Amino acid sequence: MTKAELKKAIEEWKQHCETVQAATSVNIIESPAQRLARIARLRSDYAAFVDYYFPHWTINPETGKATPCAKFHIDAANKIKANRNLKAGFVWHRGAAKSTNMDVFVPMWLMCQDLGRDREAGRPQGRQINVMVIVGKSEDNAKTLLGDIQAELQYNQRYIADFGEQYNAGSWEEGEFVTQTEVAFFARGRGQSPRGLRYRSHRPDYIVIDDLDDDELVESPARVSKLFDWVRSALFGTLDGGRGRFFMVGNMIAKNSVLAKWCDIKSVHVTRVNIYDKNGDISWAAKWTPEEVQAIADVAGYRAFQKEYMNNPIIEGAVFRNEWIRWGKRPAWSKFSEIVLYIDPSFKGSNKNDFKAAKLWGK
Repeated sequence: MTKAELKKAIEEWKQHCETVQAATSVNIIESPAQRLARIARLRSDYAAFVDYYFPHWTINPETGKATPCAKFHIDAANKIKANRNLKAGFVWHRGAAKSTNMDVFVPMWLMCQDLGRDREAGRPQGRQINVMVIVGKSEDNAKTLLGDIQAELQYNQRYIADFGEQYNAGSWEEGEFVTQTEVAFFARGRGQSPRGLRYRSHRPDYIVIDDLDDDELVESPARVSKLFDWVRSALFGTLDGGRGRFFMVGNMIAKNSVLAKWCDIKSVHVTRVNIYDKNGDISWAAKWTPEEVQAIADVAGYRAFQKEYMNNPIIEGAVFRNEWIRWGKRPAWSKFSEIVLYIDPSFKGSNKNDFKAAKLWGK
C-alpha cells in the first residue's frame, strides 16, 4: 500500500468510525433488571445480537428497514459457539456477508459471552477468544479487515455501554491491537510467516482465513498446492496443539483452489450456501428479491453467475461455449431410426488427458 493509499484508507476508516458511533447511540429507558434480561437475550440469540448492536450494517438506507440474518448465518454462529475447536469451511456465495459475520459479528458475540459477567473477579478463565487472527490474500487486505472489528470495539456505543470500554492499544494500520481485557487481534497476509504468533501466554484460538483464493492464483496448481501446504502447516501450527477455531471462508471460484482442498479434508465441517437453495428459493430472501437475483444473473452471464453465486466453477471451453448450446425436449426413443454412441476414453498417461467424454447422437 502506497502512502497515498494508506492515507485514503485511514480517512475512510475514520469516517466509518463516525458512522459506527452515530448509529449506535444509547437511548434506552430500562431498569437494571430489564437491562440484564436484554443482555442475556442478546447473548443467546445471534440474530437479535446483530440487529441491536450493528444497525449501521443491517439497515438499508433506502428503505430504512433492517435486513435480518439468514438462517445460514444463525446456524453458523451457533455451530461456532458450541465448538471451541471447530475446523470449518464456509463456502458461501458472493454477497452472503461472509467477512462481516466471521470477522466482526461472530467474534464480538463470542467475546460478549464473557464480558461484563464478573468484572470484579478479573480476567475470565477459559473464555471464548484470547487471540484472533485474520488472514487475507495480502497483508494490506488483512489489515483492512482487521480495521472493521477495531472500529466496532472502539466506537460502538451500545456494545461499550453493555460490556465496558474495549479498545486499549495498537492499531489495524500496524496489523495488531489489544483490548482492555487483553484479547489480542492480528492481521496476516497469505504466505506471511505466522510462526511465534502469540499474545503473552496465549496462542491464537480464533483464526479466520478470508477469501484467500483469487482468479490469478487458481490458474497455477503449483501455487495453490504451495499455499495450501502453508495453511495446514505453518498457519494451522500456530494453534495450541490444534486447539481453537480455524475457519476458511469464501466462494468456490475454482475446483483447484485452496478452499476446495481445505473442504476435502474429512474432519473439516463444510457449509455450502448458494444464492439459490436446493428448492430454487433465494437463500437470503430478506436481502434479495427474485427479480434482483435474476438481474444479477442476466448481467453476469451463465458462467460467472455459477462461479460467483452458485459455488459451481465452470472451465470455459476453447472450442464450445455454453451459450452456443441449444436445449430441447428429446423425442420418444421409439421415434429414432438410428442411435450412435461415441466415447473418447482419453487413455494417454498425461495429466492433460484426464477428461473422458461420451456423446450420443440420434436420427
